[in-house]
Amino acid sequence: MRYRQAPYSPDGEIAAMLDALRGEIRKGTGGSGGLHTQRDELTLVLNGDIFDLDAPRVIDNESVVHDLPRTAEHAVPAMEAILRDHPVFVAAVGRVVADGHTVVFVAGNHDIQLTLPEVRDAVRRRVVDAALHALAARDGAPAASDARELRAALEARVVFRAWFHRTRDGVIVEHGNQYDSYCSYRYPMAPFGRKRGEIQPTMGSLVSRLLVSRMGYFNPHVDSSFMLSGFGYLAHWARYYLFSGRSLVLAFAVGALRTMLELVRRRDPCRRALRRADLAAAARETGAPFPAVVKHARLFARPAEDCLGRVARELWLDRLGLVLVGLVAALACLWWMPEGLAPAVLLAPTLLVAYECAVPKPTLDAVWQGVNGAARRVARAHRAKAVVFGHTHNPEGSWEDGVFFGNTGSWSAAFEDIACTKPVFEARPLVWLRSEDGAAPDAPLSGGLLMWKDERFQPWRADARPSVPRKAEVAKRPRPALRPQATAAMRG
Repeated sequence: MRYRQAPYSPDGEIAAMLDALRGEIRKGTGGSGGLHTQRDELTLVLNGDIFDLDAPRVIDNESVVHDLPRTAEHAVPAMEAILRDHPVFVAAVGRVVADGHTVVFVAGNHDIQLTLPEVRDAVRRRVVDAALHALAARDGAPAASDARELRAALEARVVFRAWFHRTRDGVIVEHGNQYDSYCSYRYPMAPFGRKRGEIQPTMGSLVSRLLVSRMGYFNPHVDSSFMLSGFGYLAHWARYYLFSGRSLVLAFAVGALRTMLELVRRRDPCRRALRRADLAAAARETGAPFPAVVKHARLFARPAEDCLGRVARELWLDRLGLVLVGLVAALACLWWMPEGLAPAVLLAPTLLVAYECAVPKPTLDAVWQGVNGAARRVARAHRAKAVVFGHTHNPEGSWEDGVFFGNTGSWSAAFEDIACTKPVFEARPLVWLRSEDGAAPDAPLSGGLLMWKDERFQPWRADARPSVPRKAEVAKRPRPALRPQATAAMRG
């Protein structure tokens, strides 16, 4: 698909934005920046799904969809391949680190492998190499005696968070997948199943691999391209499969059954000792008080493996089962009462209609509203000044009683058409929050939701939202920005 090809990658936009961000921070000090220079401090938070390890690998020009990278042995080569394919992005992040700023990678549902130490080491090594290259180009190569100390200092500025990041001025940044049952993990700090070191697959990761990536012209970055109604799938089949010699129904049925079987096979009940250890690990990694972390975790959505009926409904397996039951019952009626042909024919569709009315399917909008609602409760749990999520792809920015709630939207290769000529996003969103050096703990933040458009930062406008239908809250104009310290968050 074109959206996976280099010309349609957002790497150039991201690099230009990060270089402009560095320039804005540099203006605040009047200096050129540097590892030991007195300057405004930037914390760049890359808020999950920066890397897509759910996408199928390409081996010998063919997509491989059956093997999710669940272990370090598999995930490290996959991550290294991604980093090799995106040198512009890696170099841009390296320049941020070379200026003496901190970069935080928060794991999302598409790059949950960032919880693995080996994967973190691979990313940190490439970013630090890029930072060293930038420093050498600017200041010359360091003396051999200083090289080790310099590398250690740079490595300390590449930080990873498995669940959420908490800044010292009261900002909580989290991807948000833990409030979506299709993408949530029981233990976000160590998202493993029965086998330690092997990541538990979620319904979202399995569907991405076994369904969306195998069904032709769906773009996983655009929810509206694959979250279709029955008539929507029929129209998709007529447009792309009718004369292709391939079966959409077969691909869907096989993928849906494999997804369900995999979830059933790998079900693992919640264990209190592991959960408590997971929460303690989160408190240690983030510096958040343990009671606040406990309250935070109570907001999680139950993983889909605990709600197999909902999974069956999402995959249309329940309706398939009803149709089969109706057909069997109809055949039985015809066998015993041949004169009952008309009632027998109507039995299957009657069952299906009655089921649809009695058991409504949760909408995608309802899921996203649940994620947005969780942000408000997270703020109360941590008494935070700001909570920033991602995951929903819907940019949001609003101040409520002095607390900022934001969503960093998406910078992914999202297009409305398969030819990739109509970008979904007219502008790229980011959240930029600021606090003053030495400010009191209760001092307010400033800033808010911005957009990167026409090679510059601009206040977010409601009309810059995606042109495809979205139902998130309308963003409000951010407060005027102050000077030091900055926390910028973006999502891939």
